[in-house]
Amino acid sequence: SPEAVTRDLEVGFDGRKLLFAMRAGERKPYHIHEMNADGSDLVQLTFGNDASDVDPAYLPDGRIVFASTRDPKYCGCNRHIQANLFVMDADGANVHQIGRNNLFESRPSLMADGRILYDRWEYVDRHFGSSFGLWTVWPDGTGHELLYGNNAWSPGAIFDARVLPGDK
Repeated sequence: SPEAVTRDLEVGFDGRKLLFAMRAGERKPYHIHEMNADGSDLVQLTFGNDASDVDPAYLPDGRIVFASTRDPKYCGCNRHIQANLFVMDADGANVHQIGRNNLFESRPSLMADGRILYDRWEYVDRHFGSSFGLWTVWPDGTGHELLYGNNAWSPGAIFDARVLPGDK
């Protein structure tokens, strides 16, 4: 579609499938889509007019983790709607919330041990930069733990992390 905007490309484990967020027009919400790597068989996996779904990532059991504004929160310093982490089946069914931060959770990336690495923004009476941290969670929503960086001054902010192939 000429009006569409896409973001957050994720390549499947075997390189045959692609996940991404797409919106059909400037004022439309983002939804998760999947297609074959050759561009065929485009399928929309999430739907709705009141929330955006972004940052998808494949999980080893076939499910998909993503960030969504389905449980909206607002950041007091910029009034943007914030997202939390959700999982769903490969076909878009059984959407389930696994994160409930006050502000923002995003950019999930699968770790070698099966946990999900993600960005988490939270601050109360702190400088904005040191309030971005790297967290981990199991795909069932248990075990949210700080990996590194909550209230660290160097580097100034930690976000948009990705697990590299071969990392432990």
